[in-house]
Amino acid sequence: MDRQRVLELALNELQRQRAGIDEEIETLRNELKGTEAPIWQMTSAVTRRGRKRTAAERKAQAQRMRKYWAKKKAQTAKLAVAAKTTSAAANTKTRSMTAAHKKALSLKMREIWKKRKAAAAAKKA
Repeated sequence: MDRQRVLELALNELQRQRAGIDEEIETLRNELKGTEAPIWQMTSAVTRRGRKRTAAERKAQAQRMRKYWAKKKAQTAKLAVAAKTTSAAANTKTRSMTAAHKKALSLKMREIWKKRKAAAAAKKA
């Protein structure tokens, strides 16, 4: 790069920094006056853009998340095994309906539906 281009880039960067500083000064002045500016005016373009992470930082974060999710998965598996064993023990104690009880329930439901049909027919008429 030639010297002229380097100076132009440096000047542009300094002007961008100056705009951010001017914005922060204005925010502080408003706070001192007691009149705050709206949030969208208080945040500078730099803070909205966010900080760039390096490849090493992204890799470290990915490793931490893999470790986190592996731990979560292990805990979930442990809970599932515990639930399975308790439900298996509970299933051995369950009672099933007798044929007589099923028949009585069936008759009871037939009566209920017969009454509902009669009420619906009476409503239409």
